[in-house]
Formats: sequence, structure tokens, C-alpha cells
Amino acid sequence: MSRFTTIGMGVAAAAALTVSATPALAAPSAPAGRSVSHGKPARSCPEETYYTVKWKKAVSYWVPRTTFVDGKGGTVTGRIDRSWTKSATLEKGAEASIGAVWATVKGHVSKSATKSNTVTVGHWYTHDISRNKYGHIRYRVIGYRVLFYKMAVRRSCKTVLLDAFYGNIPTEQEGWKYWETSRL
Repeated sequence: MSRFTTIGMGVAAAAALTVSATPALAAPSAPAGRSVSHGKPARSCPEETYYTVKWKKAVSYWVPRTTFVDGKGGTVTGRIDRSWTKSATLEKGAEASIGAVWATVKGHVSKSATKSNTVTVGHWYTHDISRNKYGHIRYRVIGYRVLFYKMAVRRSCKTVLLDAFYGNIPTEQEGWKYWETSRL
């Protein structure tokens, strides 16, 4: 590999430079592919900042005033009587915005992730309860708790961690959760 290709020039551009340059510029002062000061191949990367997902966990964002309990036995019925919105948020102090991390969310968290999910009025749900049990229902928006890393690539090609922060990301998925207990 020639010294010119290690600094990002193509072979044709390096040849043109060699032909037209003065001898002092065209003649390398160190062996081909080596840096004068360190004896290592010269490396240079474009500087960039990006976000990555270190960790994610599925969570339920419970809709207020949608918890219903009935029993022993029989049926339990629940309803949504007011609308509620769950928006994507990042923790305070995060050096990022939802817009900045959104491509990472869609690619690494969930394709059904959304910036906000609004639960509408009018959902009714009924479930049979087993004999001698209490039935519980509650409405939720399903989402993720995510740990984001803000990373940077330096000119030296070294990758460094700039920031770490949590985000709450809702999805388009929502619905009732049912469970039974022996006691209230």
C-alpha cells in the first residue's frame, strides 16, 4: 500500500500528484505505508457521532383509572372512559432528543415503536373468572425501557462513550392484561 492511499487518496490521484508534484513532495520520507513519527500505518477516520442500544426491556405503561377487580368467580368487566397519551421520553440531562435517537429506536428497539400512543375512549372488556378466584384486568400500552449510548468516532478511529441515558419508548401495541389471585 502506498503512502498516498493511506491518507485517503486513490491510486489514480496519487499517480497524478506524483507526476506533477515537485520531487520533495513526491518522494516519501518514510517507508511506504508508514507514518514518519510513529512507524505505524497512518489511520484516519471520519469523525461521527451515533447512538446505539446497550439494553432494552419490555414494559407495560399502565393507563390510569383502568384497574378493575371482581370475584370470587363470575366475570370482571372493564372500560376506558377517558383518553390517555403515552409519549416517548428521555431522562432529564440526556444530551439527545427523541428526534436524534429515532432511527436507532426503529432499527434496534422495535419497528412498532411510536413517538406517542393515544388510548381512545370506548374500549370494553369482559373476562370469566375461575371458581374461588379474583379476576383483575388493567389496560396498558406496551413499550420498552431502553439504555442508549451516545458514541463518537475520533479521527484516530478510536470509539469513545460520550453519554449514557435511559428512554421510555411506547409502541403501537396496547390492550388489556388479565390475571387471577386467591386473595384481594
